[in-house]
Amino acid sequence: MVVFRIARKEWIKDLSGRGAELFGGRWNDKGIPAVYTSSSLSLAALEILAHTEKSIPPVNMAYAKIYVPDKMLTLKIASVPKGMSELEFGSIWLKEQKSLMLKVPSVVMPYETEHEFNLILNPLHKDFNKIFIAETHKFSFDVRLK
Repeated sequence: MVVFRIARKEWIKDLSGRGAELFGGRWNDKGIPAVYTSSSLSLAALEILAHTEKSIPPVNMAYAKIYVPDKMLTLKIASVPKGMSELEFGSIWLKEQKSLMLKVPSVVMPYETEHEFNLILNPLHKDFNKIFIAETHKFSFDVRLK
């Protein structure tokens, strides 16, 4: 399977999860590395736009096509267990390192489809070295997307 990640050009080849570790995310607390990816380039773009200043599109961006072995997808979540937040669930999942990937629904595209989803990759998992960047390309946001 191929997943997509959009980031600033200087960080596009960094799959350490350091950005999520420094700032936290929807599925991880600060201090816990994670790599956020999407099933399509368009969903990755929507995810970036949802977290940026609306009046100015992000610049100096690139996207990576990341190869992830299909057989490595071991955990899919439609909803978190009752009484637990996504942040708590994801942080526990990342710390336990029991699986390499967590398939999660998107907030910006919340419809249940088999083709639109996000994948959280665990850079601390023993099989993380089986994931690789197939290619990278410059990415520009259309100025009309503000």
